Amino acid sequence: MNSFVSLLSTIYATLAVAPFITFVLVWFLIFLFLKDKKMTTRFTMDVTTMFLLGSVSLMWNKLFHTQFGFWLIVLVLLIAFGIIGGYQNHLKGETNLIKVGRLVWRLSFVGLSALYILLFFVHIGKNYLFST
Repeated sequence: MNSFVSLLSTIYATLAVAPFITFVLVWFLIFLFLKDKKMTTRFTMDVTTMFLLGSVSLMWNKLFHTQFGFWLIVLVLLIAFGIIGGYQNHLKGETNLIKVGRLVWRLSFVGLSALYILLFFVHIGKNYLFST
């Protein structure tokens, strides 16, 4: 069991190193089976968000010398879930948790992608331009 967990951890770490390459690979693999671009793109966004979560939290931890990156992202996602769920409840009188969860997860893909790019260039600047 320990070797299985180690294997899963290694696969996750390998795919999380470059989540945009993972996005392209998963997109083509899923498209071979589904043949539907819209559904393939949505599913691939959902899968890639898991890898972005780990990658961005690790980059955040390295940049700010903390261990709080993952929990900060989870906190922001929970706050967004509460705000969007409250807004939906205000508009319709009820909250569809699946729709709210899906919306927050897809918005987190966009936000984490932007944060990944930003942190990537900040790390490059910090490590190579200002390392003298």
